[in-house]
Amino acid sequence: MSREELLSFYADRRSAFASQLQKISTHINIVSNARLLIAIVFVGVLYFGFTYHALLYLLPVLIVVFTVLISRHGKLFQQRQHLQNLVKINQYEQQAAGGDVSAFGTGAEFTDTHHPYAHDLDMFGTGSVFQFVNRCNTLIGKSKFAMRLMNPLLSSDAIVKNQQAIRELSEKTEFRQHFQAAGMEMEELPRDREQLLAWAKEPSFLFGKVAYRIVLTAVPVITLALVAGTFFFSFLRPFAVLTAAFQWAFLGFHIKKVNAFHEYISRKKNILQKYATLLHYLQGERFTSPLMTGLAEKAQNAGSKVQQLASLVHAFDARLNSMTSLFTNSLVLYDLQCVYRLERWKEENATNLDQWLEAASETEVLGSFATYAFNHKQFTYATVEPTLAISAKAMGHPLIAPEECVVNDFQIGNGPSVLIVTGANMAGKSTFLRTLGVNIVLALNGAPVFAKEFRCPIIHLRTGMRTADSLKDHQSYFYAELDRLKGIMDELRQDVPLLILLDEILKGTNSTDKQAGSIALVKQLTPHPCLAIIATHDLALGTLEEEFPEHIRNYCFEANIENDQLSFDYKLKPGLAQKMNATFLMKKMGIIPA
Repeated sequence: MSREELLSFYADRRSAFASQLQKISTHINIVSNARLLIAIVFVGVLYFGFTYHALLYLLPVLIVVFTVLISRHGKLFQQRQHLQNLVKINQYEQQAAGGDVSAFGTGAEFTDTHHPYAHDLDMFGTGSVFQFVNRCNTLIGKSKFAMRLMNPLLSSDAIVKNQQAIRELSEKTEFRQHFQAAGMEMEELPRDREQLLAWAKEPSFLFGKVAYRIVLTAVPVITLALVAGTFFFSFLRPFAVLTAAFQWAFLGFHIKKVNAFHEYISRKKNILQKYATLLHYLQGERFTSPLMTGLAEKAQNAGSKVQQLASLVHAFDARLNSMTSLFTNSLVLYDLQCVYRLERWKEENATNLDQWLEAASETEVLGSFATYAFNHKQFTYATVEPTLAISAKAMGHPLIAPEECVVNDFQIGNGPSVLIVTGANMAGKSTFLRTLGVNIVLALNGAPVFAKEFRCPIIHLRTGMRTADSLKDHQSYFYAELDRLKGIMDELRQDVPLLILLDEILKGTNSTDKQAGSIALVKQLTPHPCLAIIATHDLALGTLEEEFPEHIRNYCFEANIENDQLSFDYKLKPGLAQKMNATFLMKKMGIIPA
């Protein structure tokens, strides 16, 4: 799908949802006016009913109609919010198709400058992989997506299952967008999910105890019977008062626990309702891929169960109305009945709650990759092979628009496993390293990569491009770089297969020391199970190809200087770079004499 087709696709969907939104808004106005009219009629009937008593029979009908309109009004508001989110989704995707991803979160909160590759490869922050690909809205979904970028899958079976799920979801735009819109309705606090799961594991203080079950069943029945009997036998009134007093005394004995229970669970009502909506969409969709089928099976009945929990919490909130609390607790031990029902729900469903929420967040992650796949149908899915080798045809950087990106064929392994890449400033060395690194991360997550063909093994990625110093740890830039290199070598000596991407290593020392150290490091890499690419300006490293022809190859990105103009083709070529541009640029800018 071309950029123009993608822009048109999202523009059409945005327009369609905007039209539906307009109709819903009109319907809301009609229902609002109808509610107001019913309220005016109710007051009028009540006023004239004292004179014309027959009118009073209309009051129950008006109350029922008003209640129905309130319910309808609430549902219409929910539909309007959902449609507003769908309009936003397609507006944001339309903007993204045009190159503007500013509407999406940057994931800056997940930035870790000491991660083995995330900082070097722009996984998080403005213009990052996270901002381009993530479409998760729940806090746990965003966190899971970030962790997936930092810790790709390490099983070929898991990668293949993810590929199948992402392929399937990429063709289910309706499901993905409705699921995403439901996630946008969530208002979470950082510890909501953790606290909800903690509550599910707490022991019950009412449910499962026979004595409480008897009291909660028998006492309300007796009280209601006595209250009803007082209409016929006045001598029962003292007994009715006594049973009501007993209920308050019994509740008072547990009031601290009840208040703490309510305060804790009441704050989770909104998140429960939102997760119920997500699970409702998931369980209602039919899938064929094994991974999505499994997630949908986990969600079976989950939507209604979680909605039931949200409804129980909502019912418990009725105690916040003092008049309602006085009436219901006098008759049926309402607060304790609510606690008992919530504890019964917990006993019946607590073991499933975590997997239900996990299914929703995992679907968000897969949906994010699927939206990325849909937006880049020209990309391909990687073939994961056991051989320690990577090959790619027409590989480009996934965050650069295909029509603007220069692509390269590439091969490493099955022979030489260290590539020395030389070239002038701005020629494309660093971008090439990031291109390979980002594509590997996507490939090992089962997502499509920017290439016509891409083959890679299960491999750990390690980089050294933007090593950061640390005032907190009293660590200089140079020492931080050495520490990064030491970590890489320690892993290699344990025979951990690594893909190593290094850009201008040992920048913190003089040129002679830098050259000697770089050559020594490259020699250390050759005996170990790794694939390494070293980008450098130092042409002396190119002599290593002659010393280790079976392990090392030279490649370069050349600068072109013609008619006193500097240009780059960004194409990877075999051999050492022959042209450098620092002196040329300094002369052009007047820094040094021409």
